[in-house]
Amino acid sequence: MRVPEMRRFGRWFGLVGLLLALSACRPAPLLRSATIQPDLLTPDGDGRNEVVAIRYALGRNAIVSIYFVGPDGTPRYFRREQPRPRGEYEVLFNGVVENQLLPDGHYTWVVEARDGSETAQITGTLTVSGSHPQALRITGFSISPPEFTPNRDGLSDRATINVCINRPAQILVYLEGADGVRYPVPRKEVQLRKPGEEGCHIFDYDAGVDRGQEPPPDGTYTVYAVAEDALGLRDVVTGTLTIREGGVPRAEILNGRVEFRSDISAGTGDYIPVNLGGFLYFTLTVHNYGAVPIRTSGPPPGTCYDLDQTFNTPQPGRPEGWAEESGAWRVGIDFDTSLRNYPFRWAVGRPEDLEVRIIDGRPYYYLPAGRTAIVTGCIRITYVPPRNPLYFWAGLIHEDVEIAPLNNRVDPHRVLIEGP
Repeated sequence: MRVPEMRRFGRWFGLVGLLLALSACRPAPLLRSATIQPDLLTPDGDGRNEVVAIRYALGRNAIVSIYFVGPDGTPRYFRREQPRPRGEYEVLFNGVVENQLLPDGHYTWVVEARDGSETAQITGTLTVSGSHPQALRITGFSISPPEFTPNRDGLSDRATINVCINRPAQILVYLEGADGVRYPVPRKEVQLRKPGEEGCHIFDYDAGVDRGQEPPPDGTYTVYAVAEDALGLRDVVTGTLTIREGGVPRAEILNGRVEFRSDISAGTGDYIPVNLGGFLYFTLTVHNYGAVPIRTSGPPPGTCYDLDQTFNTPQPGRPEGWAEESGAWRVGIDFDTSLRNYPFRWAVGRPEDLEVRIIDGRPYYYLPAGRTAIVTGCIRITYVPPRNPLYFWAGLIHEDVEIAPLNNRVDPHRVLIEGP
């Protein structure tokens, strides 16, 4: 090769190298591509064209926005100012922007990327058809009562939260404290509407006490009702609910011990003898070992029953007797041939052992947390039962709630009724 030719070749080779170097220094495109497929969205619940796929590729790290512009020129953002590293992306879009469903119409979609030196856009068209014209709304919301005492005393133990929705959606209700802790509220199971149906739904809240769980700490909570449909549209309403004196009630017959005796003997052998027409006496101690007071109702300790009576029998000063009261605790005595369980019942303490509270103008009596009370009573033996001798025992009854195993059939004593 001659020298001039070598010089020309050297100049050409140097130019190619310069172009390659410049190409290598040129930055990659900020927004390399963007598509939405298909270009028809029909969010009408028929299972076809319910979503579209948005795909885009970034050549460099960028701040990304995706929005739709309708005939009114207003941008409706699906993604706004989201930082994304370089790479390829795909996201499904069901028509919901800013918690609203895009109305039917023709839209220009825009995928926009920007960094510190450049802004790039790629646009296209999207048609929306069959969009639900009605926005999801919680149309009714109430909390009753606004303050309650979940301690199973039968008084203001539950709060009812009603939530009404204008179209099908799932409903979530929960309490949130100042510390951000959430407590779920279950939907009442027995009601006419199924979960998710349009209309009003009932949420029955006992703070977990009915299941033996400790309730949230006393205080005022924000109640959230959240409705969300299949498309992800949501509506939220809030209220307040105050919990006071919440807790699981716990009490027992102290040491599981009951002292029985008759007016002729305390019994030193296999049984306690008692004469027909005589009295069988008992003494026991009730211990409230829980964190909340327990409510009780009469008759007071010391009351005597005839063997053929029950707590519903009229008594002096109490012609209606002492009917069961939901949530009240009572000491009961039962025996082998009784026609009903624990026919003889007494309050869990004397008036001087109990606190008195006036609620809606009526007095209610409570044995405070941590306290004990001695309970006594007697039964006059007015007939000889079919089984003799027979067993008598005690129980601690939480009326219309439960008789806990440790408080049922406590310390049975064998009694022999003597006489003609």
